Amino acid sequence: MFRLFKGTTAAAALAATALIAPQQASAQDGPTICFVTFSLQIAYFQSSVEGGERAAEDLGVELIVLDPQADATRQVTLTEDCISRQVDAIVLDPIESNSLLGPISQAEDAGIPVVTLDTYIDHPNVLALIGVPQYDASLEFGRYVAGYIAGAMDGEAKVGLMIASSEVQIARRDGFVEALESVPGAEVVAEGDGRNILETATSEAEDMLTANPDINVIYATGDPQLQGALAAGLSQNRDIAFFGWDDIPQPFIAPLEEGRLVGFLKQSPDYGGEQAVRLLVDHLNGEEITDRVSYNPSIVTPYNVDEFR
Repeated sequence: MFRLFKGTTAAAALAATALIAPQQASAQDGPTICFVTFSLQIAYFQSSVEGGERAAEDLGVELIVLDPQADATRQVTLTEDCISRQVDAIVLDPIESNSLLGPISQAEDAGIPVVTLDTYIDHPNVLALIGVPQYDASLEFGRYVAGYIAGAMDGEAKVGLMIASSEVQIARRDGFVEALESVPGAEVVAEGDGRNILETATSEAEDMLTANPDINVIYATGDPQLQGALAAGLSQNRDIAFFGWDDIPQPFIAPLEEGRLVGFLKQSPDYGGEQAVRLLVDHLNGEEITDRVSYNPSIVTPYNVDEFR
């Protein structure tokens, strides 16, 4: 069984469902797992939840999905709602890891195990971290970008960064910046924060390009940031080599074919969501589980894009 509650109405929805919990419990024998995502306004996290839903259906799990809409304070409240709901386990896709330490401790006191997606949280009740090694993957991809700058741009580039100020995307920025140091003529001249909101990212990128007419490379750390930067570059008719992340390839196929987007890292968030639910069910069944599930994202370029259509 799969149920979705938006963050703005989660408390009321949980209160209402508590009244029918006995019937639900008798209707299914599997555990109840709470999945507190990052924001369902972003396709990446929609895919992550879809993976969790797939595993829940396969394993007979009741999956309660809560959407804090990229609000760290709301994510804390929704995690506490899961604890009061007395679920069997919790999946967290953290917005701010430090703010979740309290709720994770509360979950531990209630005997509710936790796994996290993408973001490491140092707490004994977090049984596993699932996702890409963000810094290392960005470092490797940054070397790919550095090679492009060295070969196709004679080692000279003015680079703009489009990020969202989450821990995951800051790690993606930092790994990339370290790799770029291998090219002395590549200089980061500006940074914009798209906050994982397409409209904000587009506006930030427009402002960044207007203020920095010499930018000829943009690296973006997530879907909204990359889409927004591509739109801004097109609207200003700028000759820019774009690089970036994330999972959803469809908006990036045309820019790849046009040569504007040189490459991006494609993750598999559905795999992460699915593995989170499966690991928790294994743990609840008394099995030993690994504390780290990791995979390397694929670099999509104009030369291999057909594999990802």
